[in-house]
Amino acid sequence: MNSNFFSELRRRNVYKVAIAYIVGGWALSEGISQVFPIFDVPNAVIRVIVILIFAGLPVACVLAWMFEFTSQGIKRTKVADAANERSRGKTWIYVVVIGAIVSIGLFFLGRYSGNRSATLRENAGGARTETAGRVPDKSIAVLPFENLSDDKNTAYFSDGITEEILNALAQIPGLKVAARRSAFQFNSNDLDLRKIGQVLGVAHVLEGSLQKAGDQVRINVQLVDVQNGLQTWSEKYDRKLDNVFAVEDEIAKAIASKLRVQLTGGAGQPLVVDSTNNPQAHELYLRGLTLLAARGPALLEARNSFQKAVNLDANYAQAWGALAIAELILPSYQLDSFESALPRGKSAAQKALSLDPNVASAHVAVALANTIRCHWPEANDAFRRALELAPGNAEAVNQFAQFLLTVGQFEPALREIERAQQLDPLSPIIGVIRARTLAALARGDAADEQIKEILAAYPEFQAAHVWAATQYIDRKMYPAAEAELTSVAKLKGQNPEVKAVLARGMADPAQHVAAVNSLETSPENSDIRGDPIWYAFYLVSLRENGRALDQLEIYADKHNSAFAPWLWNRSFDPLRGEPRFKAVLAKLALPYSPPAATEP
Repeated sequence: MNSNFFSELRRRNVYKVAIAYIVGGWALSEGISQVFPIFDVPNAVIRVIVILIFAGLPVACVLAWMFEFTSQGIKRTKVADAANERSRGKTWIYVVVIGAIVSIGLFFLGRYSGNRSATLRENAGGARTETAGRVPDKSIAVLPFENLSDDKNTAYFSDGITEEILNALAQIPGLKVAARRSAFQFNSNDLDLRKIGQVLGVAHVLEGSLQKAGDQVRINVQLVDVQNGLQTWSEKYDRKLDNVFAVEDEIAKAIASKLRVQLTGGAGQPLVVDSTNNPQAHELYLRGLTLLAARGPALLEARNSFQKAVNLDANYAQAWGALAIAELILPSYQLDSFESALPRGKSAAQKALSLDPNVASAHVAVALANTIRCHWPEANDAFRRALELAPGNAEAVNQFAQFLLTVGQFEPALREIERAQQLDPLSPIIGVIRARTLAALARGDAADEQIKEILAAYPEFQAAHVWAATQYIDRKMYPAAEAELTSVAKLKGQNPEVKAVLARGMADPAQHVAAVNSLETSPENSDIRGDPIWYAFYLVSLRENGRALDQLEIYADKHNSAFAPWLWNRSFDPLRGEPRFKAVLAKLALPYSPPAATEP
């Protein structure tokens, strides 16, 4: 009976169909998994298709039993037997070979196109991430958790929880953690995880969801290997809001265990400190983090959220540290003066450190305050301490790179900003700082390439246009500078002619007077006049050297510029031999070399 059954399977070509289906289905599923991500087909859809392909195997075998593929077409087996028509034995071999060739072709097309797509994405964002072969296994991106709460206005809460977990992981030496700005540009629901891994240069992705109801919160998380799309760990947490810090710590430590990274201070040392027992203060802090990351005018709201948080809990060290950073960044966006923001920022940082000396953000704030005041050794020490506490914090690395650029340490600055770019490959401001650093190193073509990539990826990023205009003025590429100044004016809602005339006055002596008059009197150029180094840059570029020196001397006295690194721009070269310029640098103690013993 069994022998007859197996003979019948062979006679009806069921074996051949099964082999053809397995080979063809496997190759086709591989091709689909490579090609579909190019068109941004969701990962879940790809998984369903692959499951359906293999679920079709028994169906194919049943159909092979019931039907024959004859020279007269497809017929039921009984009919074919009666007519003595059999399927041609080589037909199934052709099906296997042709299907395999087509599917393998799709596989290699997907590999080539997928790699090319990732490369283009990296170039557009100015990223210098690792190639697929050099992505460290101990690396992770934390994607924004999906907000499943009924109140969709609480998205800041899920984003904030995500960021706190990300910050906890960034404290672990030897673990590369993609920064918030880059990771939060993706959503695991509608993008292929392999592509995310390629763009961010990470081997793993943490995705999840959060649902908040009253004082209860549910967090679902899963750790995914981006190369094969498989979960390596998942967990669900149901907690009260006053216990959310413990959940964050559990998640961070579970990930560290799965990725086999050594925790500083041992497993008993918490990565997330239970820093407040006031849930409302914590929510305000989380909201502030989201606003702080947005930069621009949102910084004012961030500052207010952090202030409200510390008003509710005066012992909330992390909120004090974040408040300090928000205060100290405001002048760079012309949202406050250095004179008023600096004391508030220093006071908040000192309060944070008095409560907890291991708050990394507070050390970054101390470093920023000392950089503003030109206290270089103190700034260097504070940055080093911040990076000891949070070696994977891209913002701390970025700010340290800017400090090194300010004090004239160009090669170390380039190393640090490229390390920041590996951590935060899609950050436009890091790309701008890298362009600045390359320009300081007289690598003009590389600087131009970098700034063009940023402008292509972020055409409305004002800081990129401001620097591009500066860079082109340095290289006396005045038509290009005029185009960028026009873009700056449009983004600010200003009359483009008011700023465009500045570049024309540099190129054409006949328009020099008009350009200087616009620079000095136009209300729409008050932003430039409000910063002494920015103002001096345009004055010296218009050959008003004496008045440019006047502005630099104001900065040397007041330390009131967000553009201190511009002192190394080549447009200031005509002044470097001037005694007044030398006196300015001497008063600022520039250039400054950090002690060799403290270098990384």
